[in-house]
Amino acid sequence: MGPAYAIERELGGGGMSRVFLATEAALGRQVVVKVLPPELAAGLSADRFRREIHLAARLQHPHIVPVLAAGEAGEFLFYTMPFVAGESLRARLQRQGELPVPLAARFMTEIARALAYAHRQGVVHRDIKPENVLLAEEEAQVADFGIAKAVSASAKGTTLTSVGLAIGTPAYMAPEQAAADATADHRADLYALGVVAYEMIAGQPPFSGRTAAQLLSAHATQQPPPLVTLRPTVPAALADLVMRLLEKRPADRPQTADEVLGLLESAVTPGQALPTVPVPTSASELVAAISRSPPRRGRWILAGGLAALALVTSLAWLRSRERPVAIDRRVVAVAPFRVSGADSSLAYLREGMVDLLAAKLSGTSAITPADPRTVLARWRRAAGGDRDLPQEDAVRVAAAVGAGQLLEGDVVGNRQRVTLNATLIDASGGRVRARASAEGSGDSLTQLVDRLAASLLALGAGEGEQRVAALTSTSLPALRAYLNGQALLRRGLFVDAARMFTQALQLDSTFALAALGIARAEEWGNNSGTPEAIRLAWRYRDRLSPKDRVHLEVYAGPRFLSRPGFLDQIKAAERFAVVAPDGPDAWYKLADNLFHYGPLVGLPDPHRRAAQAFSRSLTLDSSYAPTLQHLSEMAAALGDTAGVVRGFDLLRRVDSLSPIAAARRWHVAAYVGDTAEARHALENDSILSIGPFHVVFYSLDQPLTLTGTDGLYARGLARSATADEQSALEVFRLKYDLIRGHPARGHRYPAHFFSEMEGDAITLLDALFADGDATGGTEAAKKLESQIGRPVAGNDFAGIFARYAVGQHGLASGRRELARRALADLRNGTAAPDSAWQLDLLREYALMLEAQLASAEGSSTAGSLLRQLDSVLANPLGQTFASYGNLVSARLHESRGEPEAALAAARRRLYGIASFPHYVSAIRQEGRLAALVGDRAGAIRAYRHYLALRDDPDPPLRPQRDSVLAELRALERESTDRP
Repeated sequence: MGPAYAIERELGGGGMSRVFLATEAALGRQVVVKVLPPELAAGLSADRFRREIHLAARLQHPHIVPVLAAGEAGEFLFYTMPFVAGESLRARLQRQGELPVPLAARFMTEIARALAYAHRQGVVHRDIKPENVLLAEEEAQVADFGIAKAVSASAKGTTLTSVGLAIGTPAYMAPEQAAADATADHRADLYALGVVAYEMIAGQPPFSGRTAAQLLSAHATQQPPPLVTLRPTVPAALADLVMRLLEKRPADRPQTADEVLGLLESAVTPGQALPTVPVPTSASELVAAISRSPPRRGRWILAGGLAALALVTSLAWLRSRERPVAIDRRVVAVAPFRVSGADSSLAYLREGMVDLLAAKLSGTSAITPADPRTVLARWRRAAGGDRDLPQEDAVRVAAAVGAGQLLEGDVVGNRQRVTLNATLIDASGGRVRARASAEGSGDSLTQLVDRLAASLLALGAGEGEQRVAALTSTSLPALRAYLNGQALLRRGLFVDAARMFTQALQLDSTFALAALGIARAEEWGNNSGTPEAIRLAWRYRDRLSPKDRVHLEVYAGPRFLSRPGFLDQIKAAERFAVVAPDGPDAWYKLADNLFHYGPLVGLPDPHRRAAQAFSRSLTLDSSYAPTLQHLSEMAAALGDTAGVVRGFDLLRRVDSLSPIAAARRWHVAAYVGDTAEARHALENDSILSIGPFHVVFYSLDQPLTLTGTDGLYARGLARSATADEQSALEVFRLKYDLIRGHPARGHRYPAHFFSEMEGDAITLLDALFADGDATGGTEAAKKLESQIGRPVAGNDFAGIFARYAVGQHGLASGRRELARRALADLRNGTAAPDSAWQLDLLREYALMLEAQLASAEGSSTAGSLLRQLDSVLANPLGQTFASYGNLVSARLHESRGEPEAALAAARRRLYGIASFPHYVSAIRQEGRLAALVGDRAGAIRAYRHYLALRDDPDPPLRPQRDSVLAELRALERESTDRP
């Protein structure tokens, strides 16, 4: 490690790492150095590991041991923390056993405070255990926050993040974490807190003396003994809270660490007196109690004590008898298969199928197999041996091991031909959830079991029968990754879902459903991989069900590789809702397209129609997060303030910690004008990954309170870990500055994000349409003019955009010949032989320039060309063309004395996803046109929106701001004077 650290000695209790005490040379302080083993470090990216550790180092809290630094020494990766003088909670428990209840409650409170702070920052620990709780001056401090995330995030390929691998310590793992559920979240930390609290109070963890596999199974399927039976003196409210934290289903636990803190405050009052003589729970305690009592009362105490002991024992027995094992609907108990009509050589499959299917069915968030040994033991007890059980009794066995589902099956055939049949039954009501079978030669048994498991996994995860053929034709690992992606998508975790779908596609390059999943997950995020995903899904579309083919057309259009326009996508979504009326994703997709694209293509009342489709989606699945994430935004579009708040409340029930939820929290506060809450939302670091984008989106749609948003970009840039993240944030910082009227802050788009040509084209158009930096625009125009006269291809968007920008520059500067040359390049552009649609992209931009030239020259064709432009804008191919095109159309209609048509064009804008700075110009234009046609309310609304965006612009733009303000005040006076 060089001279930076002087190693003193090795410390114990490091878990997966080795721990050393060292002196840091620079500051002369003692630190703890934790070193990852070489075999683990070999699978990690050292740079990524260091970046993740640096992010974890931001956590500063009295009950968190901070991470100081991370580094690399040869083949080793290490990180450092302050040395805490004291002992670990593990050492205290080993020395003392159970802790005094007030002390245990205090430690539990301090751990919960650490969790509450970290979770608000978007950091989940994933390995809460006594070893990671340090006691200094009798106060608990939690160590190793962010380490599990650093290890998993820096894994190369799928080394650590592959489906089926759980990170943590088995004795403290939540059921969803043990199952490597990709949707496991901060509530896994709350479960681990419950295990630690249970151990502090009872002197032992809920399950002990078992192997790691048995521990994982116990946490997934067994209910721990009630805490009050092990320690009756514990306050009932505290015992109930601990048991609630140990609920198998995350939704049944307290939902946040803040909620746990509130419950702790009411469960144990600080300084609360506890009974000094506890009720005896064993004969030895009873004898000790008698020996401490006066002799003359001995017999009465003995009698009373025996009665008390009998009462406690009886209550404990009754409680254990009456309190059933908690049933988890995701857990499935695989029953012994009936081997009927098969020769004796297949008899081993009776119990063998239990083990085989339990292994095959693991690794998804929808199904968790119960421990096979536990199931078989219960089965033999109920059957009195290895006999079959009636279904009613078999369901009881499933319930006894905590399973909400029972899987029954049979094996029929011989060594030449075998049929496997299986039925998945809802244990609560006996309803058959799914049936599956697989048939083939006896020597293909492994493949048959895989096919059977694949069918059961698909059906058990809620996939329809029509998808079974597509899902069972892939490998089990690919299927598991796909199903986990589906679960993440339903929760609105699009980035994680895209990662799972990509993993499925890496495992099976012909997996059309996984490719469609990527397109769905990346729709409103980083969609760099979407075109290729759509192309692959289209290539293998014959493997999709009829419904999924229609779903694919929503993204690809009916004639891929032709590019669908926005109206085409709305119509495709309407067809999808018709063929899949019971699918929440179908109604969501229709609502989403209507919401975002409806105003752009001029549909009547698109937001009301979108609200109805969103409602249909929620009726089918009230927890479908993609729909819930849109509700408050949808209500804002309709001007429904109460609906904005209500929509956010619904979202928080299923998602309170994701970056999208954090951004939505700011949006709601800014919309209702709650400045303090908006500032508080901006302080949460979890907003940094998506907030800078959404601040731009939301502010262009509604007049919001933008106080405090400036600092978001500097914080985000300081936090960004990769060049891509930094470039994306820099782009949005520049857009934000233009929207706010601050072009003087510097307007150069990063070359890493855009090509030089595209960056120059955007800079030039920002100067022309968005009040951008005029000097930068002039410099960009000079560079772009050199491209004129060179061939341009239809798949070269940067080249097309550059010609369009030069044409606009020529029109604005009075150099019409330059505009004509740019137009000629666009008209003469070429397309690939199999992509004729690329010519449409060239024609769109050419038509816009041609209509402008005709208008400037007073040509008789000006009206006809403008009508053609409006026709194309009714179903445009791209967001950028539509955005500039409607702004240009509005100006041309106004120049022709057609203010109503001009206003309609100005109001045709993308909603909820656009980040075009020139929308500020469109909003100002809308206000002026609305006033011109007598729409006073619309004009006031647009002017207020403009002024919310540019409340304090740079000096050159203040006259524009003051002019709008004066017009607004005149309109407001007019509204007051007239009824």
